Amino acid sequence: MRPRRTSTRLVLTAAALGIRAASTALPADALRLASSLYMLSSPPQLVALVTGGGAQLAPWLLATPGASNSILEFSVPYAKASLAAVLGHDPPQSVNAAVAESMAERAYERSVALGGGERSVGLGCTAALRSEPMRRGEHRCYIAVRSAAGVHCLALTLAKGARSREAEDAVVARAALATLARACGVNPPPLPGGGPFWKLASDDPLAPEVAARLDAEHADETFVAT
Repeated sequence: MRPRRTSTRLVLTAAALGIRAASTALPADALRLASSLYMLSSPPQLVALVTGGGAQLAPWLLATPGASNSILEFSVPYAKASLAAVLGHDPPQSVNAAVAESMAERAYERSVALGGGERSVGLGCTAALRSEPMRRGEHRCYIAVRSAAGVHCLALTLAKGARSREAEDAVVARAALATLARACGVNPPPLPGGGPFWKLASDDPLAPEVAARLDAEHADETFVAT
């Protein structure tokens, strides 16, 4: 009898998936912060819109127990036409504070339409991050979180070339999670070595003068009550 090869292929596939899963562990501090939002007496009813960066926020939110009681919808209108459809117009420039606030407003309206009520929260995030070849402009992101209380905003310019694209995306996702937490009355914890929740170290050993450029990073945060 000829040996069955199908089972061997399945075993190899499962092994490959196991290796992949082990190498992509989700950050424990981000999961704890997400959990703290779900444990609130009135957890937010969140609709999130993310474009250009920060998509790592989705698995952090959705992999945390309690997500089904808080997350209504998470969308990534990545293409220009997709973002225009969400906003109802085609913005001349897609990475700025006004676009983030418009995204947050559309997300908030969607949350209300889905039955979020007074707990409705809309998050908008737009970013321009590292690309190949390296983009000419700054690496930056704008985040807005709209709730019944008002709009929390964060603007961040990243140290260009100090991190990989994946690490920059994680910085934006952490900044978005931190802004969401503050909008819900939860203070995000500092990193173990101190510093803001979003401020990850460089993961590029070849990046020159990393320390000085990372030290110069800062986020501008505002809140406007409604």
